[in-house]
Amino acid sequence: MEYRAKQVIIDSSLSEKRIAILENNKLVEIYIERLEEKKIIGNIYKGKVMNVLPGIEAAFIDIGIDRNAFLHLNDVIQSFGKKSDKDVDINKLIKVGQEIDVQVVKEAIIPKGAKVTTNISLPGRYLVLMPNNNTVAVSRRIEQEEERERLKKIVQKIKKNEFGFIIRTAATGKEEEDLLPDMDFLVRLWNKIQKRSRRAKAPLLLHEDLSLTYRVIRDLFTEEIDEFLVNSKEEYEEIINYLDNLFLLELKPRVSYYDGDKPIFEAFNIEKEISKALEKKVWLKCGGYLVFDEVEALTVVDVNTGKYVGGKKMRDTILKTNLQAAEEIARQLRLRYIGGIIIIDFIDMDNKEDQEKVINKLENELKKDRIKSNIVQTTELGLVEMTRKRSKRDLDSLLRTACPYCTGSGRIMSPETISNQVLHKLEDLGKHSKAEAILLGVNPEVEKELSGGKMLLIKQLERDYKKSIYIKALPYLHIEKIKVIAVGKRRDVKKILKVLQD
Repeated sequence: MEYRAKQVIIDSSLSEKRIAILENNKLVEIYIERLEEKKIIGNIYKGKVMNVLPGIEAAFIDIGIDRNAFLHLNDVIQSFGKKSDKDVDINKLIKVGQEIDVQVVKEAIIPKGAKVTTNISLPGRYLVLMPNNNTVAVSRRIEQEEERERLKKIVQKIKKNEFGFIIRTAATGKEEEDLLPDMDFLVRLWNKIQKRSRRAKAPLLLHEDLSLTYRVIRDLFTEEIDEFLVNSKEEYEEIINYLDNLFLLELKPRVSYYDGDKPIFEAFNIEKEISKALEKKVWLKCGGYLVFDEVEALTVVDVNTGKYVGGKKMRDTILKTNLQAAEEIARQLRLRYIGGIIIIDFIDMDNKEDQEKVINKLENELKKDRIKSNIVQTTELGLVEMTRKRSKRDLDSLLRTACPYCTGSGRIMSPETISNQVLHKLEDLGKHSKAEAILLGVNPEVEKELSGGKMLLIKQLERDYKKSIYIKALPYLHIEKIKVIAVGKRRDVKKILKVLQD
């Protein structure tokens, strides 16, 4: 596997914390935690079953937050049923009023509430404890079969309880003496959570996951990270102390305090990359481009050759564009945190070998992603269907809100349409008003549209209704808005117009 220089850049401010992951100086992931927002993913609650709905094989659980959490049948069977259970009635597993321990696996995304599971997991540095499971699994990112088997044997040897464990990527190359303290800590933590649960009354928070910085250290700060930069002196010292407490002394030299002249995200060109990640169009190095269209049900990515005309052969042009697209799509999925169903429309390729090269490139790039994804199939139309696990809001919904004018459609009325509405408005005012003059304010683009051929229609309205009509361009006015500034005597309306022009 190719070497990728990796950096973690932390921008810590009074209102929020932003953590960027860079690979070869390119932004691949961004994490944002705002002080006013309560982060709940990973938290464990004692909840109360409020509703059980067999029709959708789900229940709603009160965990003490604004909206009841959603619990699906599949997330109940492993804890309360048997793996062999088929067509089981959820009413037989849990009852209304029952108190159960659940963990949040997906945060609330309006209009849906948070998603929870009874299949609780507790992540440590090298291991993940699964108290309701007795298996030992190995992270898919540990690819060498010998290393996978070696680590599995160690965990099976030191495991002295009924719990299951997942061996994390950070455990690569570690020995029994490294894994045992992590296992002991997680078991003690779970026993503490259970003890609190037995004494508590639902709804109640039993265990809160680490804050963003410490989750990144726990989950991402491995030997693969070359540099860990933070712009807060206080946080830098806390990180150093945290590494000392975890006996991760070998990682301390990689942590640095940034005190440069430029804001840290500007210095590493991260602000620009975040802005680009909010755009629909993404340019490729070759001159081709991608178009991202996100709707509630799925995301569609369209690949285009754009400015790229390539060499002598059309086949080579298409292959190069598609290969670059596969690499960039994988990066954008991570950066934008796109989940759910994803459809990719690569440029059509007749050659089977070229098709395989592009799919292989996409699969290899997706291996860099910590979030599980799966290429389902390539359709007869050449569309690639894939899925990516979704557990939190995508970047666009996190940083932006729906436009109050277009209500999220991304489209607004054209100047031509609004100019016609202006004429309707003038006609209505002409019919029902006895005033001598009318003054309307419109967006400059609409005013430009009216000053063309439609000015003859305005003059016609003046003759028909014996009124003076004035149109004033207002730069601050939204293009879809028509403002009735004045309706009255001609001299009064002229005075108001003169004030606006001055």
